[in-house]
Amino acid sequence: MSPASVIRPEVYLLMPELLTESEIANFHSAGFHGPVPAMSAAEVRTYREKLEQFEACWPESVHMLDQGASLLCPWIDEMTRLPAITGPISDVIGPDLLCWGVSLRVKEPRSLAFAGWHQDTAYCDIKPIVVIALVALSECSEASGPACVVPGTHNGPLLPHEENFGTDSMLTREQEITAGFDAASAVTLPMMAGEMVFFNNAICHSSRPNISDDRRVLMLIEYVPTHAYQHEPRESAMLVRGRDVYGNFDQDPRPGAEMSKAARAAWRRKVEVQASVLYRGAKHPPRALA
Repeated sequence: MSPASVIRPEVYLLMPELLTESEIANFHSAGFHGPVPAMSAAEVRTYREKLEQFEACWPESVHMLDQGASLLCPWIDEMTRLPAITGPISDVIGPDLLCWGVSLRVKEPRSLAFAGWHQDTAYCDIKPIVVIALVALSECSEASGPACVVPGTHNGPLLPHEENFGTDSMLTREQEITAGFDAASAVTLPMMAGEMVFFNNAICHSSRPNISDDRRVLMLIEYVPTHAYQHEPRESAMLVRGRDVYGNFDQDPRPGAEMSKAARAAWRRKVEVQASVLYRGAKHPPRALA
């Protein structure tokens, strides 16, 4: 399908589900929104327990949750479909949603791990938009290293990035923006457990180390509208809401059981293709495939 046939609709016929018209307009101008409620306290406990059970059962495979995590675990797949999460995302990019990827982002207590200033569009070729939802499975206070964003930078140019080595960066290439920009206008986005923030993946964003005494546990979920496309290679995604009449992505299968043989095979097919884009030209190896 040609790019001309998948241009973003400017007006959706459905009324907003959870956000106001003003909040939707502000998301598109500022590039972010939140925090907003994403799950109940009981759901937070359940999902965090399931994660910790996974870490105990599959300690040698936790790195696999760095990419494509929803293909490995039914409970992560379930999380990507929660109405309180998909509702606000649908309000800003339309009623039909694909989950392109899910990544576990943990900062241990008193950890030096950080994410330098970057734009995900430096390494992601999907057009016209990817929305990143950060869902907190723990408190994400000022002390624990929440996300920071610079409002409006998604409307500006793609800035130059530099790959680094030997740092404590959580990013795929330990990358960081090398050009000057107005970091002084950054907004920090702390969250309570069970809340989420979401932003355009073109926005300049970062996060500081966790200096608290608890783990900072986030699920990073990447959503795209079904009319989104990438010229090459053809990637895969999972339909989580509405219907897909465009077929610009192969359909990821839902996992039948945690870490099953079929789930691992589907995960590897997806991640190998996705990594060929995300790590294009990188000297770092793909972390999920390590």
